[in-house]
Amino acid sequence: QNISLIIIDEVHLLGADRGHILEAIVARLDIIRNDVGKKTRLIGLSTAVANSVDLANWLGVPQNGMFNFEPSVRPVPLEAHIHGFPSKHYCPRMESMNQTVYQSIQNYSRGKPVLIFTSSRRQTRLTASALVAFSASNDTNDNWCFIDQDQLSYTIAQIADESLKTFIPFGIGIHHAGLEVRDRKIVEELFSQNKIHILIATSTLAWGVNFPAHLVIIKGTEYYD
Repeated sequence: QNISLIIIDEVHLLGADRGHILEAIVARLDIIRNDVGKKTRLIGLSTAVANSVDLANWLGVPQNGMFNFEPSVRPVPLEAHIHGFPSKHYCPRMESMNQTVYQSIQNYSRGKPVLIFTSSRRQTRLTASALVAFSASNDTNDNWCFIDQDQLSYTIAQIADESLKTFIPFGIGIHHAGLEVRDRKIVEELFSQNKIHILIATSTLAWGVNFPAHLVIIKGTEYYD
C-alpha cells in the first residue's frame, strides 16, 4: 500500500529463458494494484524491441505514456555495417566470417577495444584461434595485449582453461558459461582495464555486464535454442 512507483528494468527479457518469471511478477503486481485500489506508477525500461506497442498494452501503458526512441538518439553515434555470407552450411559459413572479422578490426578499431559475440562456446575458441593465425600470417604488427611480462606470467598461472591460457598473450580473451568463474572474472578485469583489446563471448555476456568497446561484432545471427 505504501508503494507509489515500480520500475522494471530490461523488460525485453520477457522473451528470454527467465521471461516467465518477469511476466508472473508483473501480472501479480497488476492484481495487487487493483485489489488495493491505489494508482501506482509503473515504468518499464527496455532496449530496442520490435513490438513496443504490444509491450506497452500488456503493461497497461496508454499511448501517450510510451516513449520509443530511435537508435540514433544516443550520446555516442552508432554506425552499423551488415555483411552477408551466402553459405548454406553452418560451420563453413562461420569459418568464412573469420577473415571479415579480422579485417573489420584492422579497418575500424585498430588499437581500440573490440567485443565479438558468437553463437556457441566452441565458436569463441575457433574465432580466437583464427584471429591469432591471421595476425601471425600478416605483417601488420597487431598489438592487442598490454600486460607487462611479470603480470602476464602471473595471470596465466591463475587461469585453468588451457585455450584461454594460449589466447591471453595475444591480447584475446574468451568468455562463456563453460569457463570457471575465476577465469571469467580474470578476463572481465583484463578487458575492462584495457589490458587486452579483444573479447570473444557468447550472448550471456550481454546481460548485466557493461564493457567499453569501440567496435562490436555479432558473428552470426542464429543459435541453437
